Amino acid sequence: MARYTAHAFVVGVHNWGEADKIVQLYTAERGRVKAAAFGCRRPKSLLAAGLQLFNELEVTLTEGQRLDTVRTVSILHHPKKLSEDLMTMAYGSFVAECVTEFLPEKQAEPAVYDLLHGAFQAFESRNPRVTALLVVLQLMEFTGLQLSYERCALCGKKLEGDAFFLESAGGALCSDCREPSAQTYPASLRTFLSTALAFDWAGNTPITITKSQLLAAETMVLGYLQRLLGHPLRSLSFLQTL
Repeated sequence: MARYTAHAFVVGVHNWGEADKIVQLYTAERGRVKAAAFGCRRPKSLLAAGLQLFNELEVTLTEGQRLDTVRTVSILHHPKKLSEDLMTMAYGSFVAECVTEFLPEKQAEPAVYDLLHGAFQAFESRNPRVTALLVVLQLMEFTGLQLSYERCALCGKKLEGDAFFLESAGGALCSDCREPSAQTYPASLRTFLSTALAFDWAGNTPITITKSQLLAAETMVLGYLQRLLGHPLRSLSFLQTL
């Protein structure tokens, strides 16, 4: 079995057996990798400290038929706020779960790795709720799961002014294509979504959003994810308890 080294973010961890863990890694070189970390939960394990959610690692793995195996880890960055602040951790978990749900295994997407690098750093200093929303919007756009925000989802007409929105129709609707169950879609919300999709995580640009825009955008995204995935996200249940 071939051994390889990768740079990775830990985006999922759960216990397996008496002393092991299954980890989900998002790597720069191979995309999402699911791997076993044998003996990771033993007190003297050299893997235990590294395989914590959100850590950025250099990791050595051995390829397997069903699961790869973690051999060594070296911590490149440990995000303090994501690890210690409960609210930030909850929103970070939402992002991590979306990565494991949206991205296929072993398909390298360096742009997603770069997005996670910028986003996990942003969680250390920015509003975690807004940060999570922007990351998930960009993940949806990157993977082709996005809704239509700038044009009518039915006729393709570019929207001007206030319009309408219906998840089941694919997103925004013009007045001619409006359906009875569609919700209002203010131009100001469309402007925010356009800004969110183009947001550059490498800069220090402030994010401007009103409470009503935040609630409206979250409602759109979460309703769509529920429809798309067919099941609730575990991380959202955790958020609801906070």
